[in-house]
Amino acid sequence: MICCDAPVLRRLLTILLTAVVVALTVLLPGPPVHAAKPKHPPECQPVTVLDSTKSARAVFSGTVTQVDRQPRTDGVPGAIYLQTVTVDLVYQGSVNTETVQVQTDRNRAECSLGALSVDTEYMFFVSGTGDPWVATGTSGTQPNSDVVISQVEDVFGAGEPPIDPVTEQATFEQVETSEPQSLTRAAAPGLALVIVGLLGLLVVRGVTRRSRY
Repeated sequence: MICCDAPVLRRLLTILLTAVVVALTVLLPGPPVHAAKPKHPPECQPVTVLDSTKSARAVFSGTVTQVDRQPRTDGVPGAIYLQTVTVDLVYQGSVNTETVQVQTDRNRAECSLGALSVDTEYMFFVSGTGDPWVATGTSGTQPNSDVVISQVEDVFGAGEPPIDPVTEQATFEQVETSEPQSLTRAAAPGLALVIVGLLGLLVVRGVTRRSRY
């Protein structure tokens, strides 16, 4: 009989369990597609130093001394950071002060640098006018190193310290404002010497004549 055949019972039980599993898989809802993978800000792709120098308005090395966070006003999620940077060497661009402001941002939809690290030296590849300079996620701005310095020097040569613009100051000399002396007054000392000389000559001649007689 079938009910007493153990192999047949095991086979029927296996088929039944398989059918139940398949039915549950089809009928039960799966997890939402958007929840399968959390959304993270996009990672910044590496940018070569050569490409960075082509698009930069200024290239300089410097150390971040302060970071100020500011809210965005363009409606994009994230924040704006204003870094105070003490400039070390300038390789390209007009950087005339020892301290500059560099703006970065945090944008969840695009590659961005976020806040830079205080007391860390960076090689800055920036755009903008300098009030402030702007470093984007694709600018190539990165922590400084001997390798980066070597690559930048291959393009621009050795950097120079920032030089403050020299303001020329006018100098004034005091001018003599007294009235010029008259010709007679100016010549008086010379005439006196001539008269003294003539008198001396006459005295000598008189003495000489007396000695002859």
